[in-house]
Amino acid sequence: MLAQRSEIWRERPGTWLMNGGVGVTHYLGDLTEAGNLGYLRLGAAMSGAVAYRYSPQLTLRAEAQIYYIRGTHKNTHLEYNNLSFHSINPDIWAGVQWDFWPASDPNHVIIPYALAGVGLTYMTPMAVFSGQPVSLAPLQTEGVKYNRLPFIVRYGLGVPIHSTERFRWNLEAAYTHVFSDYLDDVSTVYPDLTRMDPFAAALSDRRLELGLKPNAPGAQRGNSQRRDGYFILSARLVFVINTPSYRNYRRIFPR
Repeated sequence: MLAQRSEIWRERPGTWLMNGGVGVTHYLGDLTEAGNLGYLRLGAAMSGAVAYRYSPQLTLRAEAQIYYIRGTHKNTHLEYNNLSFHSINPDIWAGVQWDFWPASDPNHVIIPYALAGVGLTYMTPMAVFSGQPVSLAPLQTEGVKYNRLPFIVRYGLGVPIHSTERFRWNLEAAYTHVFSDYLDDVSTVYPDLTRMDPFAAALSDRRLELGLKPNAPGAQRGNSQRRDGYFILSARLVFVINTPSYRNYRRIFPR
């Protein structure tokens, strides 16, 4: 149910807003399988943002987020490779929101919006080995020291679902494209395990845990032709901090 905001809290250009969100994540990468809807391996995310309405339809937005993602070969056609990961990562991004129609449009009570922006994320892939969590990036499981702070591009859609004078609940769906194929620590081929530290080798090729022979050097470990990413569906509480009308009111009636 949507409610009309009072004149003093109307989001005209010059309005400042804050918002926070909680949601579910779904990682897309080398340890997922297209169409395997029975094993989505959902995670969680929490974020906070500040926004500034620049024009009747354009809002500038900056956001920080913590998200948890996970993936595994289990229950996929590559189950015999036995690779898995989980990760709790931060990201930051800045960009724009574009309302499909101005808030003053009398023909649309519900006004969805599109969002897009760029930022950075810090990747911390981990795996459980012998019952203990292990950080994978320092082990160089593919013989590669990769960048753990890649650029990201985020884009998505949102829709308001409830409003009061100063608060609004939005439902938002966004996909984040990561400019790295190592979000899950899996990308190219198996290295020569005989030239690696034994512990790193054990995390690089985990077929031995299933009683299988290890992969030959150069065997396919991941798909380097497709970058990783993650999808987030979140509920967001938007709070109006300040509007031009409120600032004028405070100048006329100071405390």
